[in-house]
Amino acid sequence: MNIDSIKFTDPPVHHQFPPLYENLGLPEVSSFVEQKYEFDFTVGKTKRTGHGSIRMYKQYGEFKVMISEKLTGFGPKRLEKLESLLMEEVKEGFISNINSETKTRKVYHLHFGRKEGE
Repeated sequence: MNIDSIKFTDPPVHHQFPPLYENLGLPEVSSFVEQKYEFDFTVGKTKRTGHGSIRMYKQYGEFKVMISEKLTGFGPKRLEKLESLLMEEVKEGFISNINSETKTRKVYHLHFGRKEGE
């Protein structure tokens, strides 16, 4: 398996969560920066294209690569190997994109809880 090329399709987007959620210690409700990309890869003699995104969780300094669609013929082991290869290829460019941003795009996630008595 080989990653042939990677192209970022969108600028990085900063996702902000309220402090109420930040202190729960759960990455899925913690602020993060995300950027989408497209990649070409070769498996055996077959060339394929995939789409994914990379996230950096601000509070933890952790990175996570996600693949947007199901890839036929990929079980958990092959998918893990592909994600590992993508992380090696995408991480540096992603960090560089964050650092060179001139206009930050932000998405705010809010708490829409019920008021007492409703």
